[in-house]
Amino acid sequence: MLIDGQARRSCVTAAGDVGDRAITTVEGLAQGDVLDAVQQAWIEENVPQCGYCQSGQIISAVALLARRPAPTDDDIDAVMSANLCRCGTYPRIRKAIVRAATLARTPGPGGTP
Repeated sequence: MLIDGQARRSCVTAAGDVGDRAITTVEGLAQGDVLDAVQQAWIEENVPQCGYCQSGQIISAVALLARRPAPTDDDIDAVMSANLCRCGTYPRIRKAIVRAATLARTPGPGGTP
């Protein structure tokens, strides 16, 4: 989940510690029927395989792109290394993050309005 835009693990974050800060889950990223750029890129790059890590991967990617709209490979590695993918889809994850960075700068569905 995102707490005030920062990626946090929901499994180790007590609700009482959050207070009145803004919380966004992977389900809250889309704006109506329009997916977030990361969600759209995930589909376009066919990232999901088993689904075990997808929520954490997507939330971490959203937080990364909010801080670094055009991340380098080193930026991606530094942030995404905390999320383990049992299926090894790391190359597709990287491609999706790069694609999402482009989509976020492009007007229309999956990008900014």
